[in-house]
Amino acid sequence: MQPHPLTTFLVNLTGIVYFAAWSYSFYPQLILNFKRKTTHGLSPDFVWVNPLGFLALTLWNWGAYYSPVARKQYQDRHNGHLPQVSASDLAFSLHALIISTITLAQVFWYGYFRQLLRRQNSTAQSIDGPSRDETLPLISDSAGNSVALDETGSGTWRKLATSHSPIRPSPVAQLFLGGLVISSFVYAIFVWAGKAQFLDWLYFVGNIKVVISAVKYIPQVVLNHRMRAVNGFAIGVIFCDMIGSIFSFSQLVISSVFVDHDPSGIIANPAKLGLAGLSFTFDIIFIVQKYWLYRTKMEDEERE
Repeated sequence: MQPHPLTTFLVNLTGIVYFAAWSYSFYPQLILNFKRKTTHGLSPDFVWVNPLGFLALTLWNWGAYYSPVARKQYQDRHNGHLPQVSASDLAFSLHALIISTITLAQVFWYGYFRQLLRRQNSTAQSIDGPSRDETLPLISDSAGNSVALDETGSGTWRKLATSHSPIRPSPVAQLFLGGLVISSFVYAIFVWAGKAQFLDWLYFVGNIKVVISAVKYIPQVVLNHRMRAVNGFAIGVIFCDMIGSIFSFSQLVISSVFVDHDPSGIIANPAKLGLAGLSFTFDIIFIVQKYWLYRTKMEDEERE
């Protein structure tokens, strides 16, 4: 049965809106980093897990959309229905992977290479004047004063869970990233050995994105709390993120229920469903931090 033209229009419209909102949400952080010429205040844990998460999302979307093997396996499990993956999902995941990788490159440029060039060029330093050393401890209060960590009790855990380098993730984040990468390769071996289907591996990779979405914002939430400010994190991304979450979820529901007439398609796309729900939840947390808990004047770079 052909879907109603109105539902098709709504699916396309929600896809365009969510792609535009979520894609735009990456750029305020890029621009903020460029204008400030620093990534101080931006959690390196957040920056490192983001590309891995969007790589996982890209593999799930493109695999479920283009792989005849995965699509046949999905149809066998869902009474002939196809995966609820749209063209906007393909475009967004690939675009997000590219932009998040560029943001990671900014962390390296401003946190290491740019400072290295400044140290090697004493003449430029004398002209430009003293600049902030990006190798200083990452944790500081809103006035820029370093926050000391105690060496016992909870302080030991904080040292493991918090990065003190502007370019390296914390030890906990490194273990987390390594575990996800290794587990995906181990699961791929099971697929190669015939112990699991390719669709199962795609689901596993898609769930990696859900897990990353559940934890990737936590370092930034903690960093904002310890700095008592949200100066280094571009809050403008949050409002775009909320719009993208709402319209992404709306597209999934409309496409599954009213176009494909398969409500199970909503939960059969855990990556898209989880990303929308978790993003919306953390958006609320960041808004509360910015405009209620840690109300501070925005930095001059953000106002200009």
